[in-house]
Amino acid sequence: MKVRTVAAMIAAVLPLAFLALGALHAYPFLDDVPVPVRSPDDWHTYKELALSVVHGGLSIPALTTTYANIPHGFLYIYFLALIFVVFGVNSTYVYIVQSLIVGLSISLTYLAVRKRLTPAAGLAFLLALTGLMYVDVFRHLTFKLLSENLYLLLAPVFLLLLFRSIDDESRRFEPLLAGVTLGLILLARPNFTLSAAMVTGALCVYAMRPAGTYSLPLLLLVGAALGISGVVVRNYVATGHPSIDIVTSTSDWLRPWAMSPAQFVKTYTPRSLFVFGWTPSMAPAYRPRPHWMIIWMLWAAYPFVKLRRHERLETWEGFLYLYVAGYIGAVLFIPMDITSYGGRMVVAILPLALVPAFQLLPRRYDATR
Repeated sequence: MKVRTVAAMIAAVLPLAFLALGALHAYPFLDDVPVPVRSPDDWHTYKELALSVVHGGLSIPALTTTYANIPHGFLYIYFLALIFVVFGVNSTYVYIVQSLIVGLSISLTYLAVRKRLTPAAGLAFLLALTGLMYVDVFRHLTFKLLSENLYLLLAPVFLLLLFRSIDDESRRFEPLLAGVTLGLILLARPNFTLSAAMVTGALCVYAMRPAGTYSLPLLLLVGAALGISGVVVRNYVATGHPSIDIVTSTSDWLRPWAMSPAQFVKTYTPRSLFVFGWTPSMAPAYRPRPHWMIIWMLWAAYPFVKLRRHERLETWEGFLYLYVAGYIGAVLFIPMDITSYGGRMVVAILPLALVPAFQLLPRRYDATR
């Protein structure tokens, strides 16, 4: 049996496998997010606002201001509301859907990159990604009402559409849909804003080459505007003024330009170590994540390996690196707390940072395709 066929069969089964695991874990389906509570966490706020949508309409009547100063994840509120309407108001039902999303995310990420990896590398990537998602997502994020769970479904869809758009620039539907998906990503996790800006800017530069066309970045921008317009419409309905406020207060953001060199080093050394996988640098109760360290070392090494081989990064690889670098740069330098819920801010980008590691797999292992 061909390697790609085996990988395709595994990818097809994974969503159902994670769905079954999620149902077993959630049984006996007792709702564990009571509302209201005296000191609400993010999941309590998400649930309360989702119930406001269910009972009062799409404008979120319980919130009469803009979406600023509320937990990240504007789109996630409507995701929760949809599940509550379809299945009933019970957080464990959300967890089961999010379990399905874990499997779908793995399969869609594999679909986005499988033709860009050799068959053996693709199968190895699929298995490694499954392990990563189980250890860092299913065990720590899936059974919480957190917006990263929705992002993990949107990200591979965006990459799949973006890569198809790059492969054939005569397409019009894919780049528009890629833009819409990117806008939805920003509504789910606005800390991908720098990633979105870097990818869009790179597309503009890419369009300047002799054979390029500006329709690709233009369609992406139009789609992104459509995708993100939901929060503008909602804020206008709720407040009478259109606004695009989707982030929390910036009062606790770090400001590296205001730091002395000593302060800069003291602040960013432990943060960098945390992102790298030495999590005790900021959260002593956490165990180190050696698999994070391996992923980041391979991610950083791959461009140098290409350079040593006198090869250039392929176009899709360049965009993937910009997307990952933009996100991790924003996480590293801007928000004060990057340790919450097992380092969920780092976990969100690891599936894509994992891809270059399997470009390093020697092609001699692909004799059987």
